[in-house]
Amino acid sequence: MTSSSARCWLLLILVAVAQPLLAEAPAVDALPAGVQKIPPDRLARFWLLDSDSAQANVPNSGYGLDAPTCVAVSYLIEKNGTTSHVKLERVVPPGPLGKVAANVVKGMRFAPTKDNAGKDPVFTYVVMPFNAPGAESTAPADRAERKRVLDPCSLPDFLADAK
Repeated sequence: MTSSSARCWLLLILVAVAQPLLAEAPAVDALPAGVQKIPPDRLARFWLLDSDSAQANVPNSGYGLDAPTCVAVSYLIEKNGTTSHVKLERVVPPGPLGKVAANVVKGMRFAPTKDNAGKDPVFTYVVMPFNAPGAESTAPADRAERKRVLDPCSLPDFLADAK
């Protein structure tokens, strides 16, 4: 096999491997017409999370599993309360916990609020902390550490990206 044909085969293999990965995360442009894009702090006006549906399956071993990490995942809540258009937006520091967070979001289920009787779908995102102090902690050091871990995953341009 010549060097150029070997490169051709390598390129074909890379394209074949990368194509399903690119297809897994639809672009925001692919959202259904009329879907409202809202920040996470306004989600409770439309939908409430069924806390039993948000389950993480974290691997027992691997690199980066103990590091304080944040993950931002965007998603669409459909009329039936399921999620779709799940997209990993950011993982800081990079590592395997992004896949864990995306799988949590894929399994989440929501119930509409009384103000959302029409079950209007919305597109939003969530920032998940891993190996960070819990939100219930009142200790100033814990609150500062949690903020330090979560801040790099905020998506300040989320609404600005709306078309």
